[in-house]
Amino acid sequence: MSSFRTGKFIREDAPKRLRNLVPGEAIESVYELSAEELVENGIKLVLLDVDNTLLPWRHDEIPQESKDWIAGLSGAGLSICLISNTRNRERLAKIAGELGIEYKVGKFKPSREMFFAALEDHGLQENQAIMIGDQLFTDILGANRSGIRSVLVRPMTKKEFIGTKANRLAEKALWPSLTRVMEEEEDDLPIVKKEGIFQKRIVRQIAKFCIVGGTSFVIDAGLHKYLMFSSIGGARICTEFGTWIQTLLHGTKPTEWQAYNAAFTVFKVFTGGLAILNSFFWNRKWTFGIRGKEDRGQQLVKFVTVSLIGLGLNVAIASGVNRILRFEDRTNWIIATIIAAAIVAIWNFSGQRLWAFRRRGSSGG
Repeated sequence: MSSFRTGKFIREDAPKRLRNLVPGEAIESVYELSAEELVENGIKLVLLDVDNTLLPWRHDEIPQESKDWIAGLSGAGLSICLISNTRNRERLAKIAGELGIEYKVGKFKPSREMFFAALEDHGLQENQAIMIGDQLFTDILGANRSGIRSVLVRPMTKKEFIGTKANRLAEKALWPSLTRVMEEEEDDLPIVKKEGIFQKRIVRQIAKFCIVGGTSFVIDAGLHKYLMFSSIGGARICTEFGTWIQTLLHGTKPTEWQAYNAAFTVFKVFTGGLAILNSFFWNRKWTFGIRGKEDRGQQLVKFVTVSLIGLGLNVAIASGVNRILRFEDRTNWIIATIIAAAIVAIWNFSGQRLWAFRRRGSSGG
C-alpha cells in the first residue's frame, strides 16, 4: 500500500461489511510498540506474524532489532507466540527457537484456530492479547474475528509470496475506505485511549526530550566548563589554547580577554558536537521511538541539519552574551550557557519532531 498511513482507527465508524478488516492501529514497524505501553494497556500475550513483520520474506537471518525487541517484551513478562501462514514449518520452528518463543500451526489465518489455541494455552481472555502483522486479510481479519486487538505494520520489504501480492491489490483498493475512520489526533496512546496529560504523546515526547537534553547539556556544559576553567601545570587551558589560536590566525599575541573568547567559541563547537551525537542516538530511539533501519540515513541528514543550525545558534548566542556581559568570568559563563541552551532547546525539539523524526502519514500536530 503506497498510501500507507499511521494512526489509530475507530472500527465502529466503518461500514459493517468492512469492520473486521479495520485494524486498531497502523504503525511503521513492531519496534514502535514498547513493552511498557503493552503492559500498561493490559496486554499479556503478543501474537506475531513472521514474514515482513519480524524479518523479510523468506529470510532466515533475524534482524538484531527484532531480537532486541523480542527480548524486551520477554523481559517485561509478556508471552509471545508466532502466528504464521508459512508452509515451511521447519523454518518457523527454527525462527521461534532462535528467539526463544512459541509458535502455532493449524488452519491458516484468517481462521480463528491458531488465535484461540494460543489464548487457551495461556489461560487468557481475548482482551489480554494483541496481534501484530502486515496483512489485512490474514493478520487483521483473523485477529478481529477472534476478538483480539489488532495492529497493522508496514511490510518490511516489497518482496512477497505471489498470493500475498494478489492480496495487496485488494488491500490497496480498500485502504482509502479504511482511512476514513482513522482518528485525526496523534496524541493518544497507540492502543487504548487514556485520560491525563502524561498520556498525550507530545507531552511524553517533551518529557523524554528534556531528559535527553539534560544529558546532552551535561556533556556540553560540563566538558566546556572543564576546558574553560581548569588548569594544567599551573597554566589555564583556555588561556593557553586561546593564545595559540589567536596567534595562529592573526600572528600577534592576544590579550587574556581575547584568548578567553577565542577558546570559548572553539571549545563550544567541540563540546556541542559531542552533545549532538548523544542527542541523535537517544532522541531517535527513545524520545520519538524510531527504531527501524528504514530512512535512518535520511533522518541523520535532517537531524544533523537541525542540530548544526542549533549548534550555530548555541555558539552565537552563548558567545554573544558572554561578550556583552561584564561580570566575573564564571558568572558570564553560567548566564550565557543557560540562555543559549534554553533557546536552542526549543529550536531542536521543534525541528526534530516536525521534520527530522516525523513519521510518514503524520501531520506533525
